[in-house]
Amino acid sequence: MGRRYRVLLVSSSGGVLLDLLALRPWWQRHDPVWVAVPAPDTEVALTGQRVHWRPELTLRTRLRVLPSAWQALRLLRAERPDVIVSAGTGVAVGFFLAARLLRVPCLWLETFNMTGPAGAAARVCARLASAVLVQRPALLETRRRAVLIGELY
Repeated sequence: MGRRYRVLLVSSSGGVLLDLLALRPWWQRHDPVWVAVPAPDTEVALTGQRVHWRPELTLRTRLRVLPSAWQALRLLRAERPDVIVSAGTGVAVGFFLAARLLRVPCLWLETFNMTGPAGAAARVCARLASAVLVQRPALLETRRRAVLIGELY
């Protein structure tokens, strides 16, 4: 089967969660652990998974990015992931910053509904990511280090 990687998946609720769940055939072959924003859909969908619950960060709470990155750094040192994957959420910013310090590769997955300019979290995380995975060919021109993976569902 090959090497098993320690995969950290960072998610909020909604489409972000659906995109990461669509990657299940890949991450279930490894050792996944989640960082998720508590919401009814994340709590149900991640039943039985190892989850670290974190509050969402928004533009109104951007001053919490540095404390969030510090907490993420501590969690990354404890979990020691080989790779971090996120499809979008403010909480991912702190993890991508901490991962950069620890030299842990990150993959940013653009959600399928993304057709226009990226939001604040997406811009920061895409800049810090080793690669940006896109589901639409049109995004190849506008996203740095973009790799087309096609539609997930």
